[in-house]
Order: sequence, then C-alpha cells, then structure tokens
Amino acid sequence: MTIHDIRTRFPHLPNGAVAIYRGMEAASRPTEDLTISEHADRYRKVSPESGSPWPGDFRTDRVPYLREPQDCLHPDHPARRVTARWAAQLGKSTAIENWFCFIVDQAPGSMMIVLPSIEEATKFNRVKLQPTIEASKRIAHKVMPVSSRDEQGSTTSFKRYAGGFCQIVNAGSSKGLQMVSIKYLAMDETTGYPKDVDGRGSPRDQARARQKMYGDLAKEWQGSTPGVAGECTISEDFEAGDQRFFYLPCPHCDTYQALSFDMMRGPDPELDLPVHMRCLKCDEVILDGHKREMMERGHWIARRVPEHGDPVPMAIPSAEIEAWACPPCEGRCRDWQPSYHLWAAYAPREKWSEIWKRWLDAEGDTTKMRTFCQQDLAEPYDPGGVTVEWEKIVEAAKAELQPSRVIPSWAALVVSAADVQGYGIKWVAYAIGAREQFQLIDREIFEGAPDQSDEPWIKLSDAQARTYPIENGTREKGIDLNGVDSGWATDRVYRFCAGRPNVYALDGREPIGLPWLGTPVKKDIKDQRKRVVAKVLLYPVGLFDVKTAVTAALANLVQGRSENGHWPRNTIHFGSDLCDADFAKELTAERLVDAEEEARSSVSRRARRLIKPKAGRQWKKIVGRMNDWFDATVYAFALGWHLQNKRRLTLDRWADLVRELHGEHEEPQDLFEAAEQNPFVKQKPEPTPTSTAHARPRPPRRQWKSYS
Repeated sequence: MTIHDIRTRFPHLPNGAVAIYRGMEAASRPTEDLTISEHADRYRKVSPESGSPWPGDFRTDRVPYLREPQDCLHPDHPARRVTARWAAQLGKSTAIENWFCFIVDQAPGSMMIVLPSIEEATKFNRVKLQPTIEASKRIAHKVMPVSSRDEQGSTTSFKRYAGGFCQIVNAGSSKGLQMVSIKYLAMDETTGYPKDVDGRGSPRDQARARQKMYGDLAKEWQGSTPGVAGECTISEDFEAGDQRFFYLPCPHCDTYQALSFDMMRGPDPELDLPVHMRCLKCDEVILDGHKREMMERGHWIARRVPEHGDPVPMAIPSAEIEAWACPPCEGRCRDWQPSYHLWAAYAPREKWSEIWKRWLDAEGDTTKMRTFCQQDLAEPYDPGGVTVEWEKIVEAAKAELQPSRVIPSWAALVVSAADVQGYGIKWVAYAIGAREQFQLIDREIFEGAPDQSDEPWIKLSDAQARTYPIENGTREKGIDLNGVDSGWATDRVYRFCAGRPNVYALDGREPIGLPWLGTPVKKDIKDQRKRVVAKVLLYPVGLFDVKTAVTAALANLVQGRSENGHWPRNTIHFGSDLCDADFAKELTAERLVDAEEEARSSVSRRARRLIKPKAGRQWKKIVGRMNDWFDATVYAFALGWHLQNKRRLTLDRWADLVRELHGEHEEPQDLFEAAEQNPFVKQKPEPTPTSTAHARPRPPRRQWKSYS
C-alpha cells in the first residue's frame, strides 16, 4: 500500500510533515515574560472544591495586596526570601499555589512545601494544591497524574513535572527534610513548627539547609500568623526584613496611611454610623464600603530605614507616595529582604464590625485575647505586658469592700485549692460567676510538716467540708471541687485525694499551650513493701497560660470598671479582710522573663551556657518573695475553668445557677448588663447636652499594660 492509497482511504489523516513542523514551531517560540501575578491571572483556575468564594478564573485584583509579595518570588527578582506576617485567611497559602503553578509552567525546578503537621500537609494537598492542578488546564497536563502503580508518577505528597518535582512534607519529622536539594522553599504557618525535630534542630533551619547548592538562585516564601512574643519566628524574620505595610488613600483627603486598629471606632447610634475608621489626617469617617476602592490604589511602604535615614511618616500625602514607595531590595531597602505585615481589616470579605465584635469578646479573656492578637491583628501575643504592683491590688481590694466568707449574689460555684509546702498547707476558696469573675471568699494556713504530720491534712479535710452563706443569708453552699498540688509530699497528696472523688491531685506543667486542666493519668499508691494498694488520678495543669490569666485578672481589678460601668471579663475580687500586704506580695511574686536576655545580663558564664537558644519567655519567681498564694490561686483558676467547660456554662445557664442558689428576686435580667441590680456595675452617667458624637474621643480600649 502506497502513501497515495493511505491518503485515499484516510482523507482526514493529518499530514505528518505539517504536524512535525508545527511542533517545532511551538517549541521554538520565546517563553512568555510574565510575573507570577500575571501568570496566575492568565492561567490559574480556582477549583470549587477549594472552598474559595471565587471559583473560576483567578484574579489578583480581588486581593491587590498579594501582587507585590508573590512577584518577589520570580526567578529574576533580586529578593532571596519573602516573609509574610499576615492574619488568618488573607492568602498566604494562595501565594504558594500561584508560585507552584508558575514554577511548573515557566521555571521548572525542585520545590519543597513545609506544613506544621502531617494532617496539615495532607489537607493542603487535598483541599488546595491538587484541586488547583486539576482545574488549571495549563498546569494539569504538565504534572504527572497521581498513580499508586506508577513509581514515576505523582503521589499525594510528591508532584512530578518536567524539569523538577514538588515535595510536600510536615515539620514534625526530619525525614522529609533530608536527602534532597531544593531550589524553591515554601513554608506555611511557621509558628506552628516544633522548636526541635529529632534532635536535628529547627525544621526551618533544616529545610533551608536543603537550598545551599543553589546559593543566591534559591527562593523562599514563609507566611504565618504570629505566635507568642519572645519566641515568634515569623515576627523575628519580619523585623529582620524591611517591614512593609500596605498604605491606602483616604477617600476624603487622599492621604495614604496603613490601616491600624487604633483607627477603628465602634458603632455610633447618634450619627447612625456602623463600626468605622477615622483618617489620621482629616479625621473623616472611613467605612467598610470604601475598602475595595482604597485597596485598588494601595502601595506597600517599607517602614524600616537606614540608621541615619528619615523615619517613614504614618500618613503620607498622595503627591509624595511614589517617593516613599521603595521597591523591594532596591534603593534604601537594598540591604534587607522584603517582609510584609497585614491584619484582618484588609481581608476583602471581612467586615470591620466582626473584628470589633471579636475585640469586645476578647477583653479581659486571655485565651480569646491571644487568638485576637494572632489571628486578627497579626501581632505576637505578649502575656508579659500584664504586670501589677502589689500595692495597687491592696488598694483596689479595700476600695471594693467585698464581704469575706460569703458567696456574692452574682456567683454560683465554689472551688478550693491547696498548695503544699514543707512548713504547712496554704488553702484558698474562690466563688465563681459568669464572665470569669472570681472572688476570694476564704483562705487559711494549716501549719505542720505535711510529709510527717497528719494534723495539716485533718485541717484541710475539715476546710474542704465547709459551707458558706449566700449574700442574703437564707441558704448555705459547699465547695463544688477541690484540688491539691502534688509537687511536695507527693505520696501523702496521693493518699489524701484517693478516697475523695471531688478532690483532684494536681501536677503543674511549664510548657506553653497546654490545657488548663488536662487529661488525668493513673498513679499507683504503694505501701512500704512497694505493693500497689490504691490508685489515684493525677491532673496536669498548664501553668503558663493559667498564670497569665491570673495576672491579667489582677490587672483588670486594678484597672477597674469600663466606661459603661462593667467589670471586664476575667477579673479577680477579694474579701475585704483577706487581701493584706503579705498576700498581695505573694500574688505578684512571679513575672515573665526572657531567659536568653536574662542569661546575657548574668555575671555567670555558666548561667549563659545553660540557657538554650531561643528559649522564649518563662514565669520566674522574684528573688526573696514567696509565691505560695499565687500557686494556690492558679490551681483554683484551673479548677474553675474545668467546671465551667465541663458544664458548658453559657450566660443563660449561669443565670439559672444564680437563680437556683440565690432565689428569683436576686436574678438580674443579665448578669453584667442590668446595672441597677448588679452590685458589680455602676450607673452610667448621662451624657452632657453639649457633647456630640463627632467631637467625642474614641472610648479607651483595655490594653495589656504595666500598672506601676
């Protein structure tokens, strides 16, 4: 059969020569010179499976703040490392997806994506990366499909493409961080990484070591919400960079400024204004609806300047914005890598009213305040900002004139905690109400050596059986839950708690982030012949966070009621005769210190060697001051937290408990809203007729600050 016969029988068969030459022509075309943002806008598709509110064509215009940071990752850009200290849900992972698509299509090479855990790594591939590959035709045909039978194909954690590969690993295992050379490194949520992995050091440092062979050709992206001040890795790298903030023009005076939480104001019914911001220059109202138009004209401005340079203004006239808008790694910014800060107010679909609501909910609540600082403000949470002087506590306690050994009308639960020492047992009892209000109603010292004498234990048992009258005097209530610290005379503590179901043996643990009261473990109680005669449950207590909460509660007491007359959430109160100078000194006997800084200032070289690098902050006792009452209060707070969470107490449920204990006539409409019935709320003064909403300054927010 000749070629003419084949053409006759198959008239639609393509001409081989034409096909070959067309392929050669396509292969010889010059590569498109696109930035990463331009490439994403042209070729990336957002899968509906990703959960994005904008499935379909990706458009950088929706998130204009993403353009400059991700364009710094282009191989031709002089930046070597890009740091994004951003709030949650602002596109940190999106930048990684766009970068991956660009690498596959335009600049093939080896890539590593590091997530905090294996669960996060699996979720990133399943929800974000793989749906992006499948939805983007330009990318899908270049990445080898996932196949369990083909060793040359891709897997859920390994993407193979012409000219390179992408390995998705978790920071909790050093195995994935070894044995490969990496040109492109993307690290997500770096504050969630462990400090040390398998004895090989920081996972960030291990991953960066994989880039040594590429030198200045290597590229790195790291994006994360911040962690705790003093040990926040993303803040450390942000401050080492050129510290860029996104400046937006005022819709009224056209002055550029970076949005900050200090510019935000609450709703103003008198002017019919929702939550809004005020311009730093003209003080005009900036509404949520202005945000999109403002962001389209936004500029990233580096606030870090050379040692003898002029500081960058907080408000920049529009005519001068180009002079201050220094490109990354150029001009006055040439000595630093680009680093970016962005908080929740810039999120395209984040309403400012929701941010304000979360702020109000977090006031006085250390757990929520930590989340608000890290996830919304994109700032490291600094528990060390709360410091209280003991004299202020004594003054505040005397001013309140709360009765002792009486359950106040707003409280419905009572807990007690004991701190065991060589000289005796210190014991406290606290009444608890809604919104984390604690009041010390009783305390006592039971003298005697707890490891040798039975007398202090008998007195402690009698104290735990006490009942207290309620404020109106018609009923009495006992203690709901008791705890005993097992750090001293451990065996005696175990024996004391073993036969008492409402008495917990407690064990304080120092690391950050532990539950206030964790899952108990069984401990054996042995006789003199080492035979197990009984068992007891030992409850771990996360000391770092609880101590932070107690110190914040003391600060809230000293700071007093808010402008509307309410006590802030998480406030501690004292019976009038229970808070003397010695007691207050012990309550403030610990402070947060930076172990590394303290070691550097120490005259002892040995002390410096004992401190681990990046040791972070830790609670440390002040020399010459006892801290036993502080420890007992910490354990009482942990027990109170456990009771509230175990019973799932809402405000309505708290109201029910108060009614059950104190009676119907004692129940206010809302425990912390009905000022005329609540003894913890003062009447709000009427505004003066001459005051106007526009002229009235912003109500002061509660800040973590020093009370000295």
